[in-house]
Amino acid sequence: MSKNYEDYKPLNPQPPRKRKNVGLVFIKYAILLLLVMALALSALFFITSHESENGGNKAEVPTLNTDNNHNDPADTTDNTTIPPETEDDPEPVEPEVVYTNVEVDKSGINKGGLILVMNNHKVVYPTAEELVKLSSVKTKSYKISTNTMTAHKDIIDAMNKMLDDFAAATGHTDLILWTSYRDEARQKQVYDDYVKKYGEEAAKTAVAKPGESDHNTGLGIAIRVYRNGKSYQLHELEGYNWLEENCHKYGFVERYPDDKIATTGLDYSSSFYLRYVGVPHAEYMKKNNLCLEEYIVKLSNYVYGGAHIEVVTDDGKAYEIYFVSGETDGEKVNIPVPEGKEYTISGNNINGFIVTASK
Repeated sequence: MSKNYEDYKPLNPQPPRKRKNVGLVFIKYAILLLLVMALALSALFFITSHESENGGNKAEVPTLNTDNNHNDPADTTDNTTIPPETEDDPEPVEPEVVYTNVEVDKSGINKGGLILVMNNHKVVYPTAEELVKLSSVKTKSYKISTNTMTAHKDIIDAMNKMLDDFAAATGHTDLILWTSYRDEARQKQVYDDYVKKYGEEAAKTAVAKPGESDHNTGLGIAIRVYRNGKSYQLHELEGYNWLEENCHKYGFVERYPDDKIATTGLDYSSSFYLRYVGVPHAEYMKKNNLCLEEYIVKLSNYVYGGAHIEVVTDDGKAYEIYFVSGETDGEKVNIPVPEGKEYTISGNNINGFIVTASK
């Protein structure tokens, strides 16, 4: 039997569907999209600001490159990081030496610890004020041959120190100072006696004439050993080579070494004769095997304004040494010396002055 459509009823009846509001849905999706975009922009801002604070995407590290800054991909050498230079770490700068002139008498060429006295360069004898009687200043470490013996005052302290140290190091107190200063009369007597005994030809290489002997300076000492009323040369006995090995530390050198007879012109093997020249000079002469004649010639090549001899002594002190010519007009000579430094000036008894300055 047919039914009208209006009479039809579903087996499971449903409530009627409501129609969706399209405008409201659009607004919800728009709000959601805006929130997502806001979060993305916030994240991008955070990342950008963080990288700018750290100097970019990658920090550069200074490295020591020994290949002219060439980056070789095959180079696997471990580069060493070096700190940048700052004003707190300046490069050390050597202070410039400033020299000033001091005026000296030209006659000073004949005075000082480095005067060379020989046959063609005669001595200017020391004054009475420059000589000291050894009996009044000697120590117990050595003896003297006569109570009237004198020496130049400039050698006394170094001589006593050297001979005291010799006695302490070796236990020997039997050294004797055989001779030191000789005036012209005494030198003439020694020379004449030798000529009478051995002849004038033999005397030429054994004894200097008056005014031509290093003894006339008072700056040297002849040393022997004295035992039981008899004198010996140092090399005749064992245990006395200490002086030969160490005298330069006190400013003394052998004035007439056996291997320099052709240069000095004298064979002085009968006595161990030491000459005072000062510590820096003695150490330089010892190291370079120079006698006084050779050293004076060498010094004349190291003039002010050119290269200077530089010496560091055994005790660590540094010196510069240079020559200044005395061959000028007038009776005065201007000698450049370093400001603020200790220095000495000695004549060479020939043609100029030698400056020795601490560094």
